[in-house]
Amino acid sequence: MSLFGAMFSGVSGLTAQSSAMGAVSDNITNVSTIGYKSTDVHFQTLVTKQVSATFYSAGGVQSKPRQRTEVQGLLQASTSQTDIAISGQGFFVVNEAARPTISNQYLYSRAGSFIMDSEGFLRNAQGYYLQAWPTDPAGNVISTDPDNIPVSNQNIISTDYLETVNLSRVGGTAAATSQIRIGANLPDADPYDPNVGMSQSGFQKTDVQFFDSLGNANTISFQYLKSPRENSWDVVVEPPSGASVLTLLDGTPVNPRVYGSQGLLEFTSRPADGSTVVIDGITYEFDDDGSFNGGNTQVDVSGNTTLAQDVSTLLAAIRAADSDFDTSNNRVALSSNSTTTLVFREDGTDAISVNPVGLLDASGTPVTRQTSAITIQKVHADYADTTQLQFAANPSNGDTIVVNGNTYTFDTTGAEAAGDGDNTIDASGTLAQTLADLEAAIEAVDPEMSGDRVRVREASNSGGVDTLVLSSLPSGSYTVDASGLTAAPTEPDGTAFASLAAITVDTQYAINFDSGGMPSSFNVAQVEVLGFASGAADMDDDAANSPRIDIDFGSIGEADGMTQYGEDFTPVFITQNGSQFGTFAGVTITTDGLVTALFDNGETRIIYKIPVATFINPNALESRTGNVWNATQASGDFTLRVADNGPAGQIAQGALEASTVDIGEEFTKMIVVQRAYSASTKVIRTADEMLEELTRVK
Repeated sequence: MSLFGAMFSGVSGLTAQSSAMGAVSDNITNVSTIGYKSTDVHFQTLVTKQVSATFYSAGGVQSKPRQRTEVQGLLQASTSQTDIAISGQGFFVVNEAARPTISNQYLYSRAGSFIMDSEGFLRNAQGYYLQAWPTDPAGNVISTDPDNIPVSNQNIISTDYLETVNLSRVGGTAAATSQIRIGANLPDADPYDPNVGMSQSGFQKTDVQFFDSLGNANTISFQYLKSPRENSWDVVVEPPSGASVLTLLDGTPVNPRVYGSQGLLEFTSRPADGSTVVIDGITYEFDDDGSFNGGNTQVDVSGNTTLAQDVSTLLAAIRAADSDFDTSNNRVALSSNSTTTLVFREDGTDAISVNPVGLLDASGTPVTRQTSAITIQKVHADYADTTQLQFAANPSNGDTIVVNGNTYTFDTTGAEAAGDGDNTIDASGTLAQTLADLEAAIEAVDPEMSGDRVRVREASNSGGVDTLVLSSLPSGSYTVDASGLTAAPTEPDGTAFASLAAITVDTQYAINFDSGGMPSSFNVAQVEVLGFASGAADMDDDAANSPRIDIDFGSIGEADGMTQYGEDFTPVFITQNGSQFGTFAGVTITTDGLVTALFDNGETRIIYKIPVATFINPNALESRTGNVWNATQASGDFTLRVADNGPAGQIAQGALEASTVDIGEEFTKMIVVQRAYSASTKVIRTADEMLEELTRVK
């Protein structure tokens, strides 16, 4: 048996060395295969049980090939942004189908040479598609389930959690502006001019561009007006063309207060005869042929030839018909940017409502860019230039009112002479006569209240003069004690004063400086824009819309924004975020697997997170055609991990993992295998010759 055993042992040697030669052949053949793991062939003895201590029975050898899957290949730079590699442990999850079903198997690969196919799916050179977790823009993994079931367990490989990475479905993007930063020097010598209004020149301004939710560029002007108070500036911002209302808000948490609010009515063509617009409950009807029948307020445009003339006629009609829009308060005026646009500016009197639905041309087409009802918000009392007290009735005899420390007593007996300039007010006539006497008395008794700081007017078309209007002083505040009046006065919109005994007359302005030219306080912190004609979302902090725009004028006490030095207005900087519409331009992939889409407008959006599958024994994975593996019982189950976390390796973009084959080592192995194979043949030949000698003996 020993000679035959020797022959069988030699044959096992040929078989084992043939196996080793096959492994060397495969290794050399795949020296350029991306992500290929070389195979080593080890040998183990085949031992025949020895039944005699003096006689040896030959056994042989058996090959044990092992693919060195855990060995890291050299990472080589690539020029493709979709080429990726894993530096460390783990595998990409891939599938043979672009749209996997339950019949398509998920496999694992280190070959990261991915390119987009005709549908935009990422597929490697071997034909397998890259799988990843879809994410929201914040990078949080979301479910691919159509019912939007939350992801409760990410360690699952299925179509409910993973999807094939598709870059063709990454649409364009636009980002709405959420912050504007402005730096400028306001001249300390700029004089206060009470005649400068929102429709006139004479103010400093900064033009700023911002983007709405559709990526449209809009331009607004921050107009800085020197206030009557030293080192204080008012800020006025007109809505951008195509928007309805722009409101400035202060920095009060949760419920910010209105600093200023303006609305637009932009005409694009001439209204047809009979067209109407409703402003604060009054209907204004355009009449171009003299057929006006009454019922509404007439806007006679029969002699006009241009749209600008029509708008001017409407302006005059508003001022004549509604006492809240007289020329003294400038609550409605022509825009400084267009003679065919009306600007409504609320001044603390009451919210302004404008309904342009009835403004149509002869074909029924809207003639204004604003096509739905709008509301210009009421300015908070702290920011209004005036405090208004509307009287419901004539004061009773002996009633008193204290203004800036001076007490005025009302006399209804008729014994007091009207207009004598003392502290006793003749209240024996109409309410209008009483308030006129009160105005004259305040101006005569109190030097601080001289000029235009006190006046009277008719509020809300009440039928006569019934409202006392008190302006703020250039320095400090003063109080009004109206608790001595039998009938309590209210604000023109009916709002009751918090305390009749302490009505504060004061105005807080948008930007305030200390004596050193440094900002001491800001009362404008946000901009709200509503009613874009383009269809963009309102910028109003509503969860369904875009957020308001935060305004940063700098830091209190620091020269990092607005300052007040010297005599020249000097813009320093304007920065804002947001962007116009941009198209997909590429991707970046971070080391933790986040796939971020890049757009040509500079915006970015996270779209996927590439997981890394790890195994307890990766060397026991079963190799498949296409440089992929599937799990086996010996390899253990997969664990899906976030890349660059725990045992999972990092994702490297623009790199490919080279084959782990060393050609020099393989050729050395080839020489050894060749000699071992030759030696095994010698064993067989020698055993054959010995058997031949044995037959000759017979």
